[in-house]
Amino acid sequence: MTSARPTVYGARPVNRRSFLAAASLAAVSGGCHWRRGNEVAFGAVVPRTGDRAHWGEDLLRGYELAVEQQNLRGGLNGRRLRLVALDDQSREEHVTTLTTRLIEREGAPVVFGELSSLVNERAAAAAQRRGAVFIATASTARDVSRAGDFVFRTVLTDGEQAMAMARYARQSMQRRKGAIVYRRSSLLHVGMADAFASGFRANGGEMVLRESYQDDADLVRLVARVRSSGADLVYAPATSEDAGRIAIALKQGRVSAQIMGADGWASVEARQFSRDAMLGVLFPDLFSPASPRPEVEAFIAAFEARHRAHPGAFAAVGYDAVRWVIATALRVPQLDAHTLRDALLGSRLDDAVAGPFSVDPRRVLTRAICVQRYEAQGVSLAAMMTP
Repeated sequence: MTSARPTVYGARPVNRRSFLAAASLAAVSGGCHWRRGNEVAFGAVVPRTGDRAHWGEDLLRGYELAVEQQNLRGGLNGRRLRLVALDDQSREEHVTTLTTRLIEREGAPVVFGELSSLVNERAAAAAQRRGAVFIATASTARDVSRAGDFVFRTVLTDGEQAMAMARYARQSMQRRKGAIVYRRSSLLHVGMADAFASGFRANGGEMVLRESYQDDADLVRLVARVRSSGADLVYAPATSEDAGRIAIALKQGRVSAQIMGADGWASVEARQFSRDAMLGVLFPDLFSPASPRPEVEAFIAAFEARHRAHPGAFAAVGYDAVRWVIATALRVPQLDAHTLRDALLGSRLDDAVAGPFSVDPRRVLTRAICVQRYEAQGVSLAAMMTP
């Protein structure tokens, strides 16, 4: 592996524009005087190159914004925060070495992870062995916190999201008969189908059909069975590529049931297949920029001013994760990994921009979920399901 050159945020102005903003705020507040060496390092492993680079950059920008804002407020009890980000190149074989470097060489008591559950599991194992806190901020395929007692997560797994959508379908929408459609070769979607069916039945619903497909011909034949089943709800966990195909097939097959998707339906690519077929589809997402909450509006404004871009879902959950750790660290007398771990247990972040969340003394996560709906004008927030 080539030597990774760390990207450091917070130790110096990132650009002239942010420097002017910092100087302006310092002038109002009386200024912040940092002593040399009086810093706290936060580590991050993110994919800045490779297949996941686009989403990794969004996630990193969320981390960066939270650190910069806290430094303008005075840092951590007078100590400057320094975010050290290392690029794993979207490859899992690098992450153990990078995580170890952040802990041992940079002195980070906490490391924030990336999007891949596999990568986060390896990074979490490395942090656990070295007694450092690890925060899985964006991976949803598996519960990374099972790696050990120093490991936390701040987003729901895909299965938990499926169960939440099932609860919403029954309790809020009063749907009684459900059908599930999924690609049989996807183990992830099989698991999500299981979770949705379990949640729907647990809330008093009836699963009248569960069918899988392998290709477009299968999908066309399957639609006729969906229509004749009497289902008033169709749940379809799918990738962005399959989501559009499913929506078109159901529309052309004259299926009138409410369509619910998984987070793969949130992709821009999914809607490009057919805007008309996607109208009214409900799906969960990690973050809704359409939320009217003041903290969301403030986050979007700050992000756009800093990066001249709109924040994605990964930026929001990354921003929240760092703010949660900062809020906890401000309450402890000394900042080391053991003290931070203990303080995170039983803590919460009520003003999280992606929805409030809490972690109980057993490190079990409870958080709100954004239910979004495709409209003719774009995407709207159908509901914020609170824990």
